[in-house]
Parts: sequence; structure tokens; C-alpha cells
Amino acid sequence: MLKKVQKKDFLTKIIDEIAEIDQSARRNAMNNSSQHQIFYNHIVYLVDFVNGQKIKELIKKYGYPKKEKIGEQSMKNFWLLIQHQDLNPDLQEACLKNCNFESRNRAYLTDRVLINSGKKQIYGTQFHKDEKGEMKPLPIKDEVNVDKRRKKMRLEPLAEYTKKMREVNKK
Repeated sequence: MLKKVQKKDFLTKIIDEIAEIDQSARRNAMNNSSQHQIFYNHIVYLVDFVNGQKIKELIKKYGYPKKEKIGEQSMKNFWLLIQHQDLNPDLQEACLKNCNFESRNRAYLTDRVLINSGKKQIYGTQFHKDEKGEMKPLPIKDEVNVDKRRKKMRLEPLAEYTKKMREVNKK
């Protein structure tokens, strides 16, 4: 006897599978030699593009995912997918408004949307390499109060996060 698959189970499964593809492409890009880096970066871009199309189809069919609908882990996976939709800031912004991401993930996506819109970030989550190859936060609005905002979103102080980002970059 076949078990009828509920929408929640199907949607959760699809989101989790798409997230695994996303992470697999990124792991491959990070773990391969610089000789082939351009090739792997192109694969990541293609995966992001295809994932963006799939996400739009899922939203059209099922609405914006909510934690109550798909569960905590699948909601984190969905956030990760949206976080990587830099080529579609409108989708990022729509999901920011319509999905109930946990606070720290909301902070990351908020900054991503702001940076992708040419504005200053407010939580200091988005970094770049400077001319010396050192990781530095992209411009932050009202940087004096950034740690107060970070604390409200359950993020560590900016100095700690900057140290972590620099350590990861060295690897």
C-alpha cells in the first residue's frame, strides 16, 4: 500500500534536496585547485540560477515556506538557498518579508539584500577581501551601534566575527 505524501513532507524533501545540491557545488568549488577554480565557480553560478528557478516555482505552488509548515532544519536550508540568490535580490527581499527566518539568519539576509541594493549593511555580516587580501566588513550604517543591533539578533560582537572570518579566510 502506497503512503500518500503530504505537502509538508514533499516541500521539506524538495527544499532539503536543493540545499544539498547547493552545498555540494560549493564544497567542490572550495576543495579544488585554483587551476580549475573558474570552472567550479561557473558551476556554483549555474546551480544558484537553477535553484532560484526551482524556489520561485515552489513559492508559486505552495506559498512562502514557514517554519511551522516545513520544520526548523528545512527552514534553515531554505534560508541558505535564499542567501545564495544574489542574482535575484527581489526574491531575497520577498522572502525576507514573507518567511519567518530565525533572527540571526534574518540579519544575514537583511545585510545581503542591503549590499545587493547598493546600500550599507546594518549588522556587519557581509565581508570582502581588501587589497591586501584581508577580510573586512563591507560598509556598515551607524557602525558605532552595530554591536547593539547584532546582540538583538543573537550574533556575536563584530570584532569576534571579524576574527572568525579572517581565520576562515586563511584556510
